[in-house]
Order: sequence, then structure tokens, then C-alpha cells
Amino acid sequence: MLSEGMIIKGRVVRLEEYGAFVEVPLFPENPEDPQVVTGLCHVSEVDRDYVENIFAYLAEDQEVEVKVLNIKEDGKVDLSIKQADPDWEPEPTQPRRSKLDKDFDKRLRRFMHQSQMIQGEARRQRESRR
Repeated sequence: MLSEGMIIKGRVVRLEEYGAFVEVPLFPENPEDPQVVTGLCHVSEVDRDYVENIFAYLAEDQEVEVKVLNIKEDGKVDLSIKQADPDWEPEPTQPRRSKLDKDFDKRLRRFMHQSQMIQGEARRQRESRR
């Protein structure tokens, strides 16, 4: 039975700008079983590089190897061609930093430094009154 994480062969049955519909066997362990299910390989899951034109990468009736990413409760199947590649590794995600973030960090450091100085001065004054 088809399950998440499996890497199997499928056939592209339809191409759209947003992805490829790929027909995969419902029971990959039994090649004689004719039952198939169609899943979507989103354009972002076709190749490691940015895919501007999916029609330049894939063609209808083309055989592809796909990884089953998700099987939803409604029966929809999410597939990935790029993750089926044995050499594929997810790119490390780093938070995007903008100039506003840098300015915020600078202001926050300045505020923290000033507040520590004020707290230290208040502590010294409190101790000198004792």
C-alpha cells in the first residue's frame, strides 16, 4: 500500500503551471496490481533550482521517480521529484534579515545597555542610603 516516505516510479499524466500530476501505483509492492492514484508534484518540488517553466523540465507520459511526501485524509497525495534524488538534502533555513532588523537589533542593544546602567545606578543609590 502506498505510504509516506516511499520512493517509487510514476508517470506524468498532466502538466500545469503550478505542478505536475503524476500517476503512481496504489500498491507498489505488487507490480501486477493495476490500481493507481494521481498525486501532485508542486513546481517547487520538481528540481533543486528554481523552476520558472515546468514544461521545460517535464513532459506528459514521462516516467519519473517520486517521493511520497504526504497522503491527506481526502486522498490527495503530495509528491516530490527532487526529494526522490538520493543525493538530495534539505537546504538549511536561515531567517531572513532585513535592514530594519539590523536597526532594531542596534536599538535594542543600546536600550539594554542603558537600562542596565540605570538599574546599576539605582542599586548603588539604594545601597548608599542604608
